[in-house]
Amino acid sequence: MAHLFEWVTSWSCSSFVTKKKHIFLIGFSGSGKSTLGSRMARRLGVKFYDTDMLIEQQCSKTIDKVFSDDGEAAFRRLESEVINELIYLNESRLVVALGAGAFEKRKNWNIVKRHGIVIYLSCSVREIYKRLKENTDRPLLRVSPAKGETQRQAVLNRIKDLLTQRRQTYAQADVMISTTNKSIDETVRQLHRRIQSCDANH
Repeated sequence: MAHLFEWVTSWSCSSFVTKKKHIFLIGFSGSGKSTLGSRMARRLGVKFYDTDMLIEQQCSKTIDKVFSDDGEAAFRRLESEVINELIYLNESRLVVALGAGAFEKRKNWNIVKRHGIVIYLSCSVREIYKRLKENTDRPLLRVSPAKGETQRQAVLNRIKDLLTQRRQTYAQADVMISTTNKSIDETVRQLHRRIQSCDANH
């Protein structure tokens, strides 16, 4: 780099208008994008990038710190820059894990849909909570309970709200795979089969 809810389990690849090159993994925090992405890239023999990690490297601070110091709008601008650089500075295929809210900006969605296969890793609300409950580095999940509400209920409700907001965008992915109650190996095999199917149908 120069700078730096679950309603179905899967569906078929959409028809492609232009040649799809890169593989973009989208989904809520804790859905497995980074873990599965790195494993999938090794299996395919290609490079893997995580946009959140690239932003942290570029800014020399955590995503949490970027949010607190500079605000979400600044973070989204950096995210767009990183996505553009990954796409336009790489000739060969990449596997890219995108931030959970990367498509708050519509242009990011348009770019990745044009240049890659978009795979949505779905995960149940309770499974997401289980995976993230000990993680304090998720600024959008840092919520204060309402009166009569426990911290657990507050976070579960926040996850539900964010999934509802993003559901329409996630539904436009080329492929959808559930990661709930699945092993990493099982999910990687399923991912590989779906990518091969998409490539064959191109």
